[in-house]
Amino acid sequence: MTLPTSRLGILALTCALVLVAIATPSQAFDTKWHAEATRLAMERHGFSADARLMCQFANYLTDYFSAPGDHLEALNAYVPAGIPKAGGLGGVEPAHVARLHFDALIMHSQVEYQWKTLESNTKNALERWAADPSVKAGYRPVVLMTILCASLHAVQDFYSHSNWLKKVPARDGGTPIWFEVPEAERIEANIKSGWYPDGDTAGRLYHREENKDSSARPLNVPAFNAATRASIDWVGRLMAQTPGVPWGTLKAWTAQPTNLNGMWLKKPDASFITTTSTLAGHWDGETPVKNVFAPEASRNKNMAGEALQLTLGVYFKNISQSSPATPTPHWVGFTIYHVEKALSSQLYLQNEVR
Repeated sequence: MTLPTSRLGILALTCALVLVAIATPSQAFDTKWHAEATRLAMERHGFSADARLMCQFANYLTDYFSAPGDHLEALNAYVPAGIPKAGGLGGVEPAHVARLHFDALIMHSQVEYQWKTLESNTKNALERWAADPSVKAGYRPVVLMTILCASLHAVQDFYSHSNWLKKVPARDGGTPIWFEVPEAERIEANIKSGWYPDGDTAGRLYHREENKDSSARPLNVPAFNAATRASIDWVGRLMAQTPGVPWGTLKAWTAQPTNLNGMWLKKPDASFITTTSTLAGHWDGETPVKNVFAPEASRNKNMAGEALQLTLGVYFKNISQSSPATPTPHWVGFTIYHVEKALSSQLYLQNEVR
């Protein structure tokens, strides 16, 4: 069977991105922590189990699409013959999603700007795609939840990647979140975030010093607790600011399979989160407290690899049959509508001249 060019492009995207995810660790809270903070926030606001899982998936894809573009040439050598090589991650520009990790902010004014811009971008994106007539009706909830939970990724990373926990005194309920501290106190605290890759420039915080991404890292638990409370606050904040968004529909949303192979969110998409993050050593650090597939590390990775192969089989079948071509409908916020462009607009990116 000969696949149309659009489907071949998405197939190449999937092949190349799997290799990127496995080869390139992301600079973010590890997947376990992002997923749990997202689950708790969505549950607190009354979202369905499927809506929660959709948001966990969108949150994870924010890391997944952040893989550096300069790895693609080497990785493209592994793309099977007859499939076009991936050039720009299938239209998702890594620089856009790279802005959604609160990294490399070297002065407090940048941190203040990043928070204000992220909030404005998220509100505007939700309002835009809630009303955009070009969005297919079945895709609209996916697009809106992708916007909400990709922005949540940035919110959560702030508490893992910055010196906030070290600079802001804890209270009875733990470290206060950003919006609970007056701006004058935030300025006095001189908040910065870690730079990646690591180096030795004087006065700069580096990722190796500040990241609290896994169980093995100092301050992981208080960072996760703050990120969870911040996630709950963020979802409520955005809901209050965007009354035109159909929040009741989103809260009650259920994934609707279109055929007997269609339990995509609960099976291949959920599997994609755990398998790729496990193979990349990004589930909960290189030595997780608890593995996903098996207690023993080697068996855990072997089983993750086998599960990923099954997942890709479903994805490739969907790509060949769907229009527009997509591994599952739950990818479309990034791969079809490219909400990452709106979310990341004017946010800081390290090494970028402004």
